[in-house]
Amino acid sequence: MSAELLRLFPEGMKHNKAERGKPRHDPPLRFVPTKKPDSEEGDESYNQTITVELNLKTTQKVVPYTFVDVESFLGYQKQHEYILSQQEAKANWSKLDTIRLDTVTKLSTTSPNTINAEEKASRKKLLELQAKMEKRMDALVLKAFTLYQQMSAAALRAEWDDIVQDHCFTAGWTDANGNISAETRGQDWTTLAACKRLHLLTVCDQDAAERHYQYMMVTLRKPQRLLIKPFYKRIKELDDLAHLLPCLKDQPDCPSAVQRMNVCMTPFVMCGLLMRSVNPNIEDEYNCLHANVPTDPKKLVEQLTRIETKIVSADKDSKIKSKADDRRKAEHHGDPPGSRSRSAKKRAKADPAKALANPIPRKTFPSNDNSKYCKLCKEYGGAPKTHKTSDCQKWAPGGNIMRIGRVLGQPIISTPIKVAELTNSWLSRLSSRSR
Repeated sequence: MSAELLRLFPEGMKHNKAERGKPRHDPPLRFVPTKKPDSEEGDESYNQTITVELNLKTTQKVVPYTFVDVESFLGYQKQHEYILSQQEAKANWSKLDTIRLDTVTKLSTTSPNTINAEEKASRKKLLELQAKMEKRMDALVLKAFTLYQQMSAAALRAEWDDIVQDHCFTAGWTDANGNISAETRGQDWTTLAACKRLHLLTVCDQDAAERHYQYMMVTLRKPQRLLIKPFYKRIKELDDLAHLLPCLKDQPDCPSAVQRMNVCMTPFVMCGLLMRSVNPNIEDEYNCLHANVPTDPKKLVEQLTRIETKIVSADKDSKIKSKADDRRKAEHHGDPPGSRSRSAKKRAKADPAKALANPIPRKTFPSNDNSKYCKLCKEYGGAPKTHKTSDCQKWAPGGNIMRIGRVLGQPIISTPIKVAELTNSWLSRLSSRSR
């Protein structure tokens, strides 16, 4: 994925936000990209890079690729093609091949058994030139094979070596006519492409293109938090990789009625996918402005973006107006500051999630100055919070104990008695009982 899309993608987005249910078969390319694991010290590929010469006085550092997902694997193979194009490997090979063919043509005009000294010398030079051209052509192809091997990490490199050995240097393979060849295929651009396709099949299935088409047409949907423009760019990125995926049509025993699926979308199909993915309000707004179905994805994205901006702005204005109305109604009904109005309470009742986000404030009770509290019991001992100071039946002002009697179950409070007098009376009673 490009750096721009990584910036526009909401952080922490999951696959289920962009998919209608779980796919029955794992698609090779998913809308939400896989996060690359961070390299740690001790890993084999940590801080290890190779320097590749692109053209004159231009080099590039390449980190050996470790498998993450199919999308990154295709990016790794595309990087190999990019380096070859910058080196002009195939173009230089074609120039050398032209010279070689011209040399072969000139050699055919001279008999190998000629006795003419000049013809013998000319023929010898042509043979040397032909061998030189073939050697340089083989070196370019070998360099491309070696580059792909060096761009791979240890695990992928071992698989690549096995594939090259089996496909390029093993006899007994079946040619296009169904005959078993006793010679090896060797290394050329055709066998390089075939080896890269076999290497791709180690990380995905043969029907990867069919699964990708099913995923894009049925399972994919637009995440709510993602705008239309980055959504279209991400779809375009995935669609550009479709022609690189393995397809059932490439199988030798594939029925003729099966269509090739590793092809990019047509503009009309892309427009249909975008219209199915947008919000119904945006779709209705577009249909009100246009009588025909869209056929140009770029123009469609521009128009949908304008409609989306308008609807988002209108939603923000309506939310601001709703909050202002709720505040006005709260003031009209006399609700205390910070409480919610009746309409807000109805909306909270309809949507409990919003109610939890804005709970009803707790009721505050006014302080009561006439609460029960006895200063005498607090000072001389007792339960001060059970009665008032004026109702205290235990203590009198000054720390005197109240003398309490009972008549018909009702307390009769007499005059206060000092603590010393009460103690003397108790002692006299005890002494009289002991006699």
